[in-house]
Amino acid sequence: MGNKAADAVSSLLCCPCRCLFCGVFSCLFSVLTCVLFAAGLVALVLYLLFRPHIVRAAAVSADLTAFTLTPRTWILRHNLSVDLQLRNPNKRIELHYHGVAAQAYYQGQRFADTDLPDMYQCTGETSPPIAVAFGAGESPLVGGIAAAGFRREAAEGAVFSVDVKVTAHTKLKLWLIKVPGPKTKIDCPLRIHRRNDTADGDTPPQPPFQPTECRVWF
Repeated sequence: MGNKAADAVSSLLCCPCRCLFCGVFSCLFSVLTCVLFAAGLVALVLYLLFRPHIVRAAAVSADLTAFTLTPRTWILRHNLSVDLQLRNPNKRIELHYHGVAAQAYYQGQRFADTDLPDMYQCTGETSPPIAVAFGAGESPLVGGIAAAGFRREAAEGAVFSVDVKVTAHTKLKLWLIKVPGPKTKIDCPLRIHRRNDTADGDTPPQPPFQPTECRVWF
């Protein structure tokens, strides 16, 4: 009998706490559900209203005036410039790019980088070609596999696989409202003919650069 009485008292003492905990948990869950539903509804309305689209990017020209590898030390000497064109396909969103940086890679290794000025794009605008000038410089090429890849491409017509990447922070202008946008990443895998291989008048003319669509994501 004593144990049953103690259990009854313990149950009476714990039951209000359990009810209070269940009530608070249920209330928080209901509030969280309402907030998530409201946020999803707002996001859906904004999407249907502005219909955002990913920026389109293309490398329209490229010039590789120097691209040589010193034997044994594997120092890559380069002089690269690329003209990049951006298109804003959005009809209701203006774009402001800031903190724009470009990097050039060969065989997965970065050999040059540069900063670019801020850029603005109105709705539906295709920008004039943006000069991405890495300039002349040199950088070590690490690993025998990378050096072997360079020698192979040099022997196969001096057309090199260069990867140009651009990153930029964005601000979105929605009518009169400016809001922070996602970080834009652009990747342009290019095939560029080294121009100094065709400087001799006895060699055939350099093939023109083929404009290349770039991959864009956030």
